[in-house]
Amino acid sequence: MKWLILFLITVLIVEGAKAETATTGNLLPNAGTGQTSVQHSNSTIDGINSSTGFTLNNITDYSSSYNELEANGTGTVSATGTLLNISAGDHTTTEDSLDGGVTLTSKTEVQNCEWVGSAHQCGQATSGQDSYSTTVTILDADENELATVTQNRNTDSGYNNNTYTYTDTVTHTDEGARKWEWQWQGIDGDSPNSTSPVGPNLLGAELKATLLDIFYSPIPPAIKDELDDVFEDIGEEFGEIEQIVEDFFFKKEEIGMKEEFEEPFMIVMEEEEKFEEEPIFEEFVMIEEEEKEEEEPIMEMIETFTEEEETPEEEKTLSEMLQEGFEEEQKENEEEESNSETTETANATEEDDGEQKEVQQKETKTVGLAEVLEKIDEQVKDIDKNLQLKNLVKLKVMSSGNLLEAYNIPFYEPRIIYEEQVQIQDNRIIYDVDLVQYKQNDPITQKKQRLNSILQERQKLIQELQVLQNG
Repeated sequence: MKWLILFLITVLIVEGAKAETATTGNLLPNAGTGQTSVQHSNSTIDGINSSTGFTLNNITDYSSSYNELEANGTGTVSATGTLLNISAGDHTTTEDSLDGGVTLTSKTEVQNCEWVGSAHQCGQATSGQDSYSTTVTILDADENELATVTQNRNTDSGYNNNTYTYTDTVTHTDEGARKWEWQWQGIDGDSPNSTSPVGPNLLGAELKATLLDIFYSPIPPAIKDELDDVFEDIGEEFGEIEQIVEDFFFKKEEIGMKEEFEEPFMIVMEEEEKFEEEPIFEEFVMIEEEEKEEEEPIMEMIETFTEEEETPEEEKTLSEMLQEGFEEEQKENEEEESNSETTETANATEEDDGEQKEVQQKETKTVGLAEVLEKIDEQVKDIDKNLQLKNLVKLKVMSSGNLLEAYNIPFYEPRIIYEEQVQIQDNRIIYDVDLVQYKQNDPITQKKQRLNSILQERQKLIQELQVLQNG
């Protein structure tokens, strides 16, 4: 049944999108008068040649002689009528067509030149500028107000081509519009309580009704109640889903908070561990940033110290000496592996020789670096520059070219233990239904899909109803 209701609503909305409008003629008592002599030459609204049908309050009636109604101090001209059984083009209004929405459009033509500041001064000009307003109201069958509009104006205007015409519009998009009410008010700017004709003048007036959907058909009460129940159920289901989602994210946030609580401790520990490991590096970075201009002289000095460490016969740098030491150590290790079958005495001898060579190599490396550092101490007495040079020398030794490659020895020799292994593979299909099909057939998933579809349809209907209400 719920789906039937939604279908009917959809049909109604689709039909509503094809809504046809219709506009009535002038609903005021002066309908059919046409243009009078005091109106603007281009005026298209009916003038005033009679007060019949209007209700006058503190108004001097000049309609038959001068085609105008003049406010004495504060005066009103009003009229009321029904919206039922009125001709609107080829359509005659009904309750159903009125329930589709109604717009009332009022056009009013006036003059207020009876004041000293007017550009079109006339009559008994006084010091105050006259004002005027038109109020238009849509009522239901019991004369309850459904929609209304009013706006006060005081635009300077005179007679004939100096008149002023303004428009007021009010719309009711819901059901129930049955009657209309129209009122014009004029107020004298100098004497609002006067009983003499000193205020602004009403020269012409028009009120037309536009039906927003002449083919509108209201929803039966039973279906309307069922529709309310559907929306209520949807709201409850939506609330449950919303609660589930909220609980999920709340738990997720709690987990995230626990993780964030542990992170700072780990960071602090890392910083404490690294604090004593990198003082030289940090000092070097600081020096490099502060004294970039002295970088070249320092490097030249380092190169000088390095060249002084070269042996005159072989002309080798400190880095090459260290590299040779590592290579000899590697060769020694290989010789020890190749001579593993010799006697214990021979092994002992070789080990002693290897240890002696290693000591010599280490001494070579150490002595070379130490001599460079000693020469820096002898020649550079400034403490800051002394430390800078020492740090740069140490960094150059640590970063010298293939020192680490000398230790490129495999930790384990690769050995093939198992050969020609039998390939074990089971190609049988155990599950006939894949994961996607399983999810699609899952009752909970299907329920969620239906709920999402209902919510989307509900939102679409609400948007379309809002469009219809706004005309």
